[in-house]
Amino acid sequence: MKEMTEIMPAHAPIPSAQQQRRGQMNDLLPLGDWLRHHSLRSWPVILFLVLICVPSIALVILGGNPTDSTFDHVAWIFAAYFALAWLLLLGVIIRPEHVTRTMLVVVTVISLVTQVPLAVTLEVDLHASTAGLGPSIFSVGLPEELAKALPVLAVALIYRRSHGLMPRDYLFLGAVSGLVFGASEVVHYFTVNGLAEFYLTVQSAIPSVEKLIGSGHSASTSVFAALIGPVRYFVLDFVWRFLTDPITHACWSGLTGYFIGLAATGRYRWYQVAWIGLVVAAILHGLNDWSRVNGHLLWIVVALVSGILFLGYAKVGSRGDLLVSDAWPPAFRPAGPVAPAGHAAAAGHAAAAGHAAAAGHAPVAPAGHAPVAPAGRSGRGSARPWWEH
Repeated sequence: MKEMTEIMPAHAPIPSAQQQRRGQMNDLLPLGDWLRHHSLRSWPVILFLVLICVPSIALVILGGNPTDSTFDHVAWIFAAYFALAWLLLLGVIIRPEHVTRTMLVVVTVISLVTQVPLAVTLEVDLHASTAGLGPSIFSVGLPEELAKALPVLAVALIYRRSHGLMPRDYLFLGAVSGLVFGASEVVHYFTVNGLAEFYLTVQSAIPSVEKLIGSGHSASTSVFAALIGPVRYFVLDFVWRFLTDPITHACWSGLTGYFIGLAATGRYRWYQVAWIGLVVAAILHGLNDWSRVNGHLLWIVVALVSGILFLGYAKVGSRGDLLVSDAWPPAFRPAGPVAPAGHAAAAGHAAAAGHAAAAGHAPVAPAGHAPVAPAGRSGRGSARPWWEH
């Protein structure tokens, strides 16, 4: 008869009272974990904390006796606030794999320096008007979308041989260019156009104020009654402008960026596709600003279509099915396009590529095509996306 040996489970040592108290304190106030956790020092977290503090900072700067320059500074702060909030959301939705913080800085600086002066100059020369659909497209939509496309083209030229940017990355960079333009535009409207319009509104209210005073009302009551409506409209109009202008422009310029990306990554010749996004964006922009659409129900439809197109191209822009023929000019060839994903033709090469990579060699590209970079890697391989921890 065999002896049965019962194995008793080993018990963990009982922590001392001091260790228990330390564990309880760590649960209640985990300062050590906060300091050690790298994700709490990531860029999205820093942006989130900045967004929490910005309104308080802006109102403190505004103070009790604001000057004209103070209003300008606070307008820029609030415009940047909403643009950063949209940037955070777009980064989470699109998740561009090869965009670095340096690229974001390049796009932002070029946008701030060139966009508004170029757009205003073109609109003045073209006698910008939104009274008709044609003028709204050609004298407003096209100049502004062209100004927003220039920073993306600059990035395409600077980084065309490195980083392995995909159409989705160019779409995101185009959206960043649009965020900067939208923020700059709303500040210009608020500090220049808006004040001029409000001055005209006050002038037009003077007859109503005089009539109320003549009927026996006090001066303060008359001014309040005549201007409360226009003041409310002015405030609400610019609150929504600060919130929505950046993201609307981001959707349009993102479309332009996507088609620039199709050309820059070598899938199509530049003259075949680079202009398509610009034209579509200009048409949507012109429709949005057209006086018969802006402020009416169709305005909502234009905004919805713009958002759907932007998200749709962001989705397909992540595909890695870009092959570049050796016949393409070297200036327009990326350093290492991604091999086709999910295609039967590529399936036969996947195993061989994997073995080559494991052996320390680069995977072999199909005959007649440029070398294929490992999926998910950029030209350098070491730079991480801006939104990663």
